[in-house]
Amino acid sequence: MDDELQPKPVVALVHDRDTLLKMVDNYPCHDDDDDEGRRAAAIDHLYQLIMQSAATVASTDLLMIKSSNDDSSYVHKTFHLSSAFLKCLKKQVVGDNFSCSSFELVAAHLWKAKTLALGLSTETMVCLQFAVDARNKVEPPLPRGFTGNAYVLASVALTASQVVDQSDHKAIVDKIREAKKSVTNKYVKSYMEGVAAGGSQQKSLPPLKELTLVSDWTRMPFHKVGFLREEADYASPLVAPVPEVIYFMQNPEDDKGIDMRIGLLPQYLDAFTRYFFTNTAIPIEISVTCSVASVEV
Repeated sequence: MDDELQPKPVVALVHDRDTLLKMVDNYPCHDDDDDEGRRAAAIDHLYQLIMQSAATVASTDLLMIKSSNDDSSYVHKTFHLSSAFLKCLKKQVVGDNFSCSSFELVAAHLWKAKTLALGLSTETMVCLQFAVDARNKVEPPLPRGFTGNAYVLASVALTASQVVDQSDHKAIVDKIREAKKSVTNKYVKSYMEGVAAGGSQQKSLPPLKELTLVSDWTRMPFHKVGFLREEADYASPLVAPVPEVIYFMQNPEDDKGIDMRIGLLPQYLDAFTRYFFTNTAIPIEISVTCSVASVEV
């Protein structure tokens, strides 16, 4: 039989959380581990953002601010960043001789543009968090074909001035890489402990506009999932589970481009768009979705 006609081996799907849970229970903790060294940066930075928010908002005004920053107040836009746009952006913000992934490039540029749009004071802490696959980070690694959620958030925290005053994006990209490398077996354990400790309190977080949370879907072609025996023309989340989440997605017609879906309060939207596309001569495609109705217009 022709090799091309031979059936390809199928990877058995596995949804076994025992490895992950046993790791948390059995990972050795040493007495000489200081708290800061053992705490996952994503949890630590989130705590600092909450404390910063609490320090700048009077308790009597908190309910009013939470209402004005309610999910229904956000406007969601999808920007199609074509492969030509990404090439132009890379040349402008890091140069042709600096190697970086499209994710690192767009995440750094997005963070800087959003920080500029918010108009924060120079010493305000801002935070970029993004998902990192934990399958090969845990010991022992999760089995091939594991289908459950197996990611943790890596985190970068800087002052607003440290983000916006950069002449290029190289320093931010380096920080993103450092955050990726920091995700180890120990980090995953600390992250899981932090999330478990948060419990139901996670639902009552104050508005955190200083947090930028990126979810990378570029390796998940949801539009190729069969729908009535046909592939979908497009697939996208309409509204994020929390307003700070920004999605990077595949575009069905441009596999080297990125569709970036972001939600912002209306007063920051024009400024963000202006800062994100400043000095770029490549046209972009934009679709707008109101989070209340979740209908593209």
